Amino acid sequence: MVNKAIESEPTARDQLSSAELGQILADHSLIVASNRGPVTFSLDDDGAFIAKKGSGGVVTAVSSIARTHRPIWIAAAMTEGDRRRAEVAATNNESLIEFGKPSEFRLRFVVPEPSAYHQYYNVISNPLLWFLQHYLWDTPRTPDITGEIWEAWRDGYAVVNRLFADEILAAAEVAVNRPIIMLQDYHLYLCGGLIRARNPDAILQHFVHIPWPDPDYWRLLPTEMRRSICEGMLGNDIVGFQTPEHGRSFMYTCEAFVPGAKIDYSGSTVRWEGRQIEVRAYPISIDTAVVRRIAYSKDARAHDRYLPNHWNEFTVLRVDRAEPSKNIVRGFHAFDRFLETHTEFQGRVNFVAITVPSRMDVEEYQNYLDDVSAIVGRVNAKYADVESGWQPIHLIMGENYPRALAAMKWYDVLLVNSVIDGMNLVAKEGALLNERNGVLILSEGAGAVSQLGEHSLIIAPTDVEGTADAIFQALTMPLSERRRLAEGLRRAVEQDDVASWFQTQLTDLVEYVINREPAPASA
Repeated sequence: MVNKAIESEPTARDQLSSAELGQILADHSLIVASNRGPVTFSLDDDGAFIAKKGSGGVVTAVSSIARTHRPIWIAAAMTEGDRRRAEVAATNNESLIEFGKPSEFRLRFVVPEPSAYHQYYNVISNPLLWFLQHYLWDTPRTPDITGEIWEAWRDGYAVVNRLFADEILAAAEVAVNRPIIMLQDYHLYLCGGLIRARNPDAILQHFVHIPWPDPDYWRLLPTEMRRSICEGMLGNDIVGFQTPEHGRSFMYTCEAFVPGAKIDYSGSTVRWEGRQIEVRAYPISIDTAVVRRIAYSKDARAHDRYLPNHWNEFTVLRVDRAEPSKNIVRGFHAFDRFLETHTEFQGRVNFVAITVPSRMDVEEYQNYLDDVSAIVGRVNAKYADVESGWQPIHLIMGENYPRALAAMKWYDVLLVNSVIDGMNLVAKEGALLNERNGVLILSEGAGAVSQLGEHSLIIAPTDVEGTADAIFQALTMPLSERRRLAEGLRRAVEQDDVASWFQTQLTDLVEYVINREPAPASA
């Protein structure tokens, strides 16, 4: 695992050994807090609880140490089953909900009023913060910070963050040893400051999974909002990002909007209110063993019976959530331009787009999915061959992770042309699994470019003509060059590991705390 100093070239850092990590976690309980927890509860027909484990990167990372160290996880009750399970825990005086046999996680649910959760999640977190941090607002027209937005900020986002802080502090009280608290992502920006105010000696880290824009873009938010976000983040000991560039942008933002903040760009620190906050980069990765296991599982192999119906002599693939930052529409425009310019490929190449509808209760996402469907229809109508039955774009809708991984084995080109991404793990999954020496076309806006760019064709996300040229270059590249790039991608991904990503953060937290605390007085 590489931990990138913000102002320097990547340098390898020594990680704690398994024994050292075990000793640290024996001395310090671990509390993880995120909007979505590691487990979702539902009810069967008899009213019994059914628990389904999540599959995100943080869940995978923490699972690597869960069975032996049993972390406490604080999450929002997102389903009716979650809320009912929290009610049962309260009735039975369960301070922590056990999950797994043997127990992997101990849970506490934050249970806000439904209206407050809606304001926190559907009005502020998504779309306001998500769109802002991905540079997606059409700024002459949106956003409008109306009275409704202010109400959602104060009665939703701030309220739910306080509820999270309450639950985290309550969990810290029942922890056997002094806890290490690890906060996750843009939903919980105020938590660090709220916890620090009530527990000045807390060990706190916040990792932001999405990009962090520069100060000028944060000016779309009123002073109170953007300053509260920065000051909340500065309640932590370490603030982590996917890339050094995002970390620098965070420091610029603090310098611009937090009175009294002193920035040391060379040392990647912020001094504020008598404390030093470290700013670090921790590029997240995938669990290579788990990804391979799922890709060759029975569930994935079941799709091998029909997925070849979508392939052609050449196959371009993309796998995305259907949301604006993924830049799906421009990718189809580029493919249109490619077919227009290189007519010899018409009938010989298919573009397979596996698309997962996302956050369909947000109007902007609904509209974007409509735009995706419209451009697919136009391109297919323009080029489809009735006699042969060929149509250029095959749109496969719906969430099915084994199917997506199965498809990644067979592409000739993987298109990842995000406007901006924190990381983009599809690029890493495809690089790991592909069996055809497929070429990765990668946007400069994807965080993965810092690790995979050397072995990819790099494009600007808005460059439709350049993306069309890259598709042609990839499909006409000599096999020896394709193989060289593919092998380089695979090595880069295999050298990384999501468990190592998490352990590196623990290592840095422990080193920071040890260095901060005074040595005991001599006798």
